[in-house]
Amino acid sequence: MISFPEHRLSVLLLLCAASVFCLETSGATREPKTPLGNPTLVLESPGGERTIPARDLRFVFFERIYYSRHAPRSEEARGERVDIEDRRRECRCVRLADWSKFKFSQVRQIEIAYPPDGAVALLRVTELDGAMHELRADSLYGAMDSFAPRFAARVDGEVREFPLILSESGSTWPEEKLVRLLLKRPPKRTLRH
Repeated sequence: MISFPEHRLSVLLLLCAASVFCLETSGATREPKTPLGNPTLVLESPGGERTIPARDLRFVFFERIYYSRHAPRSEEARGERVDIEDRRRECRCVRLADWSKFKFSQVRQIEIAYPPDGAVALLRVTELDGAMHELRADSLYGAMDSFAPRFAARVDGEVREFPLILSESGSTWPEEKLVRLLLKRPPKRTLRH
């Protein structure tokens, strides 16, 4: 057995404790940086509007897949069954029903209007060149076949989703709604003489 003088043993224990503490704090998760271009979300609630930086902003849609599988004749008379799976897909674009898209990098802002008596949100997409496109949320990919398309972003440290179509009849829009996505700031005006 190795014997240490008393003060060396306490120094050794202190170094071991410090190394464990440093390992734990270095592995702590950091808040992701705000992406270039400073995209922001504008959320509207009964208390007013609030603007927050957009972190991990994604458009979420669901792709319906049909699988034809063999089944015992005791379960299905034809000997096969069709399984349906809705796969979640995320992208940095707005995907339309014909598979075309508006890339976030080419869009200045997206405004969303929620009709109080309707179940389908209205989107106004403004591109960088100023072209505007108005579309209903049911014209987005997967809106009619699968789950409702939505935007997802990290808000107050947790990922929140903002649906664009109400899935159940009689349901209402959430109190805090996403009303605007500011993806690119307009270019600064310069004075030319």
